Amino acid sequence: QKGHVWPVSRGIPSLLHPPLTEEDKKWVEEYDEMAPKYDELVKEYDEFLGIDLQEERKSIAQIIPIEGPARILDVSVGTGANFEALHSVFENEMGRLNLHGLDVSQAMLRVSQEKATKRSYALSLTHGSVFNLPYQKNFFDVVLHSGGINTFSDIPKALEEMLRVARSGGIVMVIDEGLSPKKRETEEGKAIMKANSLFGSHPPLAYIPNKARDVEVTYIMNDTFYQMIFSK
Repeated sequence: QKGHVWPVSRGIPSLLHPPLTEEDKKWVEEYDEMAPKYDELVKEYDEFLGIDLQEERKSIAQIIPIEGPARILDVSVGTGANFEALHSVFENEMGRLNLHGLDVSQAMLRVSQEKATKRSYALSLTHGSVFNLPYQKNFFDVVLHSGGINTFSDIPKALEEMLRVARSGGIVMVIDEGLSPKKRETEEGKAIMKANSLFGSHPPLAYIPNKARDVEVTYIMNDTFYQMIFSK
């Protein structure tokens, strides 16, 4: 919009538009408050679910091009844990990865920025909305999202935007809480869903854009998270 000023704080532009709904504001306030201690809180999942969440994140490397430059966007980047995992896999190749992270929580973005600085990898961060990604279409080789879509107020729009910014042939990966059908029937699974209702979520397959190709759904992390992968 002509004449509009987009603020920049600590090198991170705020391109959030349109304004958040009241429902989304509630979640953002919670994440802002949790940001400094979020990684420690997430570690509680490890014992609860019988997994090593940070180690599991390394599996993201499977969708990263094995050679040549690659543009990668993490939507809802949070504290940058996915990029930390990629750094542990591609440490000597990080220079070929053009990393971008977007989040609606500025506090989370600051934590992600601090990690990138500490580990000396380049990372472009943006404060913005998953419902209106401030990137051009057909731009990224890989678009990631983990741990958030279950609570989004407009899941179809979020998935549409992720696919829009992926290039032709690009990959979109979406991961969130959701037990496998088999796990749901076990006593352990029932206890997990009772403790945290988000684990009762199902993959939002009905909301994947019609233009998406090669849709795959698997259950990972001891059958406690769903993983959707599709291409453009």
